[in-house]
Amino acid sequence: MKTNLFIVCLIWFCQFAPAQQPTVAVPQTLDSLQWFLRTQPMDTLYAIAMKDCSFQYIIKGEYDRADSLCQKLVSLQSQLKTYVPLEYCISFLKGTIAYHKGDYSLTLSYFLKAWESIRKNPSKFKVKVKIAALGNLALAYKKVGDLDMSMKYSLESIQLQEKYNQEIASEYQNIGNILAHSKQYNRAILYYRKALAIGKEQKNLTSIAITENLLGNLYDNTGKTDTAIYYYKSGLQYAEQAEYRLLQTDLLVNLGLVYTRKKQYKLAESYLKRGENLSRELESPGALRVNLHNQGEMYRELQKFDLAEKYYLEALELAKKTQDQDDLYTSNMALAELYVDTDNYKKAYPFFKAASVAKDSIFQAQLTGKTQQLLAKYEADKRQQEIALLNEKNRSQSLELAVQRRNVFLLIAGLLMSGIVGTVGYRRYQLRKRLEMEQIRNRIAADFHDELGANLSSIALYSDLLVKNAAKEKEQTLPILENISHQAHGSISSINDLIWTIKPDNDILERTIVRMKEFAIPLLEARNVRCVFLADDSLSQAQLSMNMRKFLYLIFKEAINNASKYAQATAITIQLQEIRGTIVLEIQDDGIGFDPKIIKRGNGLNNMKTRAKELSGQLTINTAPGQGTQIILSFKP
Repeated sequence: MKTNLFIVCLIWFCQFAPAQQPTVAVPQTLDSLQWFLRTQPMDTLYAIAMKDCSFQYIIKGEYDRADSLCQKLVSLQSQLKTYVPLEYCISFLKGTIAYHKGDYSLTLSYFLKAWESIRKNPSKFKVKVKIAALGNLALAYKKVGDLDMSMKYSLESIQLQEKYNQEIASEYQNIGNILAHSKQYNRAILYYRKALAIGKEQKNLTSIAITENLLGNLYDNTGKTDTAIYYYKSGLQYAEQAEYRLLQTDLLVNLGLVYTRKKQYKLAESYLKRGENLSRELESPGALRVNLHNQGEMYRELQKFDLAEKYYLEALELAKKTQDQDDLYTSNMALAELYVDTDNYKKAYPFFKAASVAKDSIFQAQLTGKTQQLLAKYEADKRQQEIALLNEKNRSQSLELAVQRRNVFLLIAGLLMSGIVGTVGYRRYQLRKRLEMEQIRNRIAADFHDELGANLSSIALYSDLLVKNAAKEKEQTLPILENISHQAHGSISSINDLIWTIKPDNDILERTIVRMKEFAIPLLEARNVRCVFLADDSLSQAQLSMNMRKFLYLIFKEAINNASKYAQATAITIQLQEIRGTIVLEIQDDGIGFDPKIIKRGNGLNNMKTRAKELSGQLTINTAPGQGTQIILSFKP
């Protein structure tokens, strides 16, 4: 089942204020602002109150009322010509309304106008407004698929924050989103945690809710369902307290998705229905499309195909209006797979075709090397600044010693400085090489996925379709087609393993453990074999090289495949632990066992032994007819 998580990012006003703001306070609550607008003269304070009131309407989903106030602000421009920030206010508010309505091209247009207002009169705006404006541009570019520009403005915003010590959570959220989009989850979580700390320090309920939603997405995508539920529920409470209704729709959908995967369908349906009703009230096509699609997924899983078709079709119509390629691919593929499930191949074909067209467009908008280089440069620059600071401190100490101890200590200081410079130079060289290697590995993984993976996926889909049709027409073609389908699926699995092996963010053992579970548990459950998987918590952050991960996973995969095919087991226990610095993998089944001297299962056992040698480890197989099989692999990381 494929899902499309909808990430809501807040375009926050960030305590907007002109550089020269009147001293009289503008009310904060919506009721007070409405009273203020009814009773006060139309001066600069009035314009600020109108801006704040309009923004609160947006948060509550009352877009028409917000837009009406924007129009009044436009009419005030001629009266308040000396109030420069008014032009920025109008562009910002109109862009924010367009964002919440899902019109991202219009959002970008207005945010560019807002930034131009600042560039023309930089002295009229506080630093926080400039930071927020850069962040808004980063968000808008991300929504239109230009991740390079999004990263550029996010980094500019963060650099401005660091320069003036003015922290805003949304910029860290955006970089976390870009990293999560490219499945660099360990790096993404560092930026999310920074954003959460800022939100809590500033007691910004909306910012906290957004970050917790993003953390829920991350843990959801990495298989940590219970942790994801915690963050989704906590985020929903904060969003309700902040009365940020659009964000509530996203959190409700995410909770519906999690409970669908847990097969708790009543809970899932209750969250999804709440989200649907709220999305329709807000007239938000983006939020509604995601909700409808995921209700379709739930009903399809329940085999309520008529309801699934109804929700899928409405979601597709909304995707066509926005022309979002991700949404078009997701909706078309869902309908195609639904019709294949119900043996309606004629209906399935045009949706497969439309999904293929959308997928081609998606690949063109994927994260490019330039984005990675920008982020790597930013992080490398920060490290070099720290190194430079350390060098300066050491240089000062050396000069003091030189004044006190003259020639002898001058010689010692010179030697020390030479050593430091050599060490720093070597570390910089290592850092540069590591970054280059990560970029190469990411590029190889992306090329495999984009080119070969997409073609094999298409072959597999069409082969499956032809196999089901051919059964009714030409039985003699079935063996050939089944062979094509089998080979294509096998190739896809091998490519996925290769891509997973190459990607640098999988180097921690936790990611290997997740992949082992994702492979073993569904395979064994399909054969009615109970699986118990135990792993020491201390292993989750252990680092393995690319080759070590590869050989460990291939040995595990071979062992599970053999057990599922031949053992006739009813239960399998898998245990991964650390014993005195050695990693030990033990796989025990209660099956029929075998005589290793007699039974040769292709090259399977030999392959496992060869790979164990590559690990510089030891592989032991304990088995006998009627006594089950125990496989123990031990190696040092």
